[in-house]
Amino acid sequence: MANEAIPVSPQSHEANVAELQRYLREISMSGANVRPVIPDGLYNEQTAAAVADFQRMKGLPETGETDRVTWDAILDTYYDVISNLSEQIGVKPLPSVKTVLAPGDRGTSIVILQAMLNTLAGLFMNIPPNSLSGVYDSDTVKAITEFQTVSGLTPTGETDIRTWNALAGLFDAISALEGEL
Repeated sequence: MANEAIPVSPQSHEANVAELQRYLREISMSGANVRPVIPDGLYNEQTAAAVADFQRMKGLPETGETDRVTWDAILDTYYDVISNLSEQIGVKPLPSVKTVLAPGDRGTSIVILQAMLNTLAGLFMNIPPNSLSGVYDSDTVKAITEFQTVSGLTPTGETDIRTWNALAGLFDAISALEGEL
């Protein structure tokens, strides 16, 4: 690849874009002030905004485009992040305790919610599985409503902090048990 070549652009192959998004997600998860993105292979507004956040953080021109300098800086930062992973940190995907996830919402928080629900769906017959789409769809509503019902929470189908904490607590307990097996 020539030095001036742009490794990832809105017109590039989606595998390259997904790779960029995975790097940005890891950088974001390390605590950097870079908004998280879902690695879906689409160079959309969210990806451009995350790239601009990264560029701002590194003092690069904030274009939202991934040129060679930005790509190299992202890659270097990504390698620094993964080489410094020594202990787990808590996941706090909800922006605040007042956040309520509801039908139609999209994003990383929804993917995490759906992953926890799918883990529970494999263990509890009354919790239906759902896709990891990142969209709070009807399947997610059904699974949350059932979880709320069996957990003694008001079955609203929406995920408030009480529902999130109950779900995360059960998920953590199951993960701890699996580690002991």
